[in-house]
Amino acid sequence: MGEAPPLETQNLGHSFGELDALSDLSLMVAAGECVVLLGANGSGKSTAVRTVSGLLEPTRGSVRVCGHDPHSEPDGESARALLALVPDSPLLYADLSVREHLGLVVAAHGVADADDRIDWLLERMGIAARADFQPTQLSRGMRQKTQLACAFVRPASLLVLDEPVVGLDPPSQLLLREMLFEAKAAGTGVLMTTHQLPFVAGLADRALLLQDGEVVSSGAFDEVAAYVADLGWSEA
Repeated sequence: MGEAPPLETQNLGHSFGELDALSDLSLMVAAGECVVLLGANGSGKSTAVRTVSGLLEPTRGSVRVCGHDPHSEPDGESARALLALVPDSPLLYADLSVREHLGLVVAAHGVADADDRIDWLLERMGIAARADFQPTQLSRGMRQKTQLACAFVRPASLLVLDEPVVGLDPPSQLLLREMLFEAKAAGTGVLMTTHQLPFVAGLADRALLLQDGEVVSSGAFDEVAAYVADLGWSEA
């Protein structure tokens, strides 16, 4: 048997009381593949991301990150080491600078040549001049760049990004696309949610459209994007 894929879910679901926020999500993200979750607000995209990442417990079904269950120890620790999450709102420590955030991540993951890696990434993402700033001193876009830098500064078999372009200006969006293409080329699986179809056009291999927690369309990205257009939605 070959290696386990970066992500595989089987009939994954999560309920908030009587509300089924996510129902029977079965998907696989292969190495070097980008899969996008589309859907209107409240469709279940963020619930899916949080359940995949171990932040929400599944009500039913299963999730595996490179064969490891993020919800049970000791598998959970292995899954978290292989998965890099960018949440829909930056989650940063108020008393740590940008550089200290990256230093914490590289220390936790044993990144080689950590200082050089941090310096290079700060420059590439255009936040070197604010490396010693704390989150309260940063704009929304700079906080988002910091969160993205925390994901890219360490090795990961799976990148999970929830609305990653929110707060980013057009040049920063182009840079993020470039970095995601590079991650795919290196064999990293990518799971992403977005309302911005142009951002993922050409980047995403497959897409799933969610509505009321259920998958209503899935397949090649271009096919699902065409289906969304036929619905008359300006954004998914």
